[in-house]
Amino acid sequence: MDCPKCRFRNTDDACFCGRCGVVLPHPLHPDDTFGGNEAFCTHCGQARPKRTRGTPSGQPKVRKPLLWLLAVALLAWGGVMAWHFLSHEFYLNMKFVIVPQGCFQMGSDENPREAPRHETCVDWFYLSQYEVTQAQWESVMGENPSLIKGCGPECPVNGVSWEQIQIFIRKLNDLSATRYRLPTEAEWEYACRGGATQRYCGSDDPDLVAWHKGNARDDIHPVGQLAPNAFHLYDMSGNVWEWVADRHDEAYYAQAPKHNPKGAESGPTRIFRGGSIKSNSEFTHPTQRNHGDPRTSFGDLGFRLVKTP
Repeated sequence: MDCPKCRFRNTDDACFCGRCGVVLPHPLHPDDTFGGNEAFCTHCGQARPKRTRGTPSGQPKVRKPLLWLLAVALLAWGGVMAWHFLSHEFYLNMKFVIVPQGCFQMGSDENPREAPRHETCVDWFYLSQYEVTQAQWESVMGENPSLIKGCGPECPVNGVSWEQIQIFIRKLNDLSATRYRLPTEAEWEYACRGGATQRYCGSDDPDLVAWHKGNARDDIHPVGQLAPNAFHLYDMSGNVWEWVADRHDEAYYAQAPKHNPKGAESGPTRIFRGGSIKSNSEFTHPTQRNHGDPRTSFGDLGFRLVKTP
């Protein structure tokens, strides 16, 4: 019968509950003739079972130390997994800013390589505030492939091809709960402009926002030393060219979709943007574009990342 107190299933002839020891209803001892503390049933002589602190009579008792060890092991495993997924972004100190959605006039009619000028709209996204540094690359890949290393670990990684960057992104994604990728060309130009119509990415004066041939002394510089643009992004103009995701096709601008264009579906080369320390200042403006073999690497060619929410 079921115990009225703890609902433990007892045998039909039991006088006492095998779990909690309470007197069970029984025709031989009505509640008004049998107390609650007797060691034996006064009618049938059955002994009251010894209580086992909540463990049913006849069932093995689970030892608490084993439960504690199991709980500690689970907590430790959870901590390791949390570190695995979250620590790399903090350790790498990758800072991202939200680029709001919006529309802008992409390209320029002043240069055939940047024409035609056309309206483009992009959804909001997270973009790294700085170019990926040599220290960040090395912490993921275990080595520094940069061709220009003299300015230190906080300088943008350089000398990396588009294909090498894809390997870096795959490894970074394996180490993180977040997904990363290169920005599209449209995302890059929209972020560079910062919602403004300035000549360069954040100013009409290139010396305020860009390391270029006229002020860089033929060397790349640590990220974030000049002024940011309106979206708080640094070095979008100059310092190093930045790879984007898109394939290059001279005819693509004329047929590109208005919303979130992804670039040409085919083509042997990939696009890089923004100019570098080897560019004259007038060639570090938002529409400046170039392209090359995805296996290409130069000492003034790097990248920044988009973080997928």
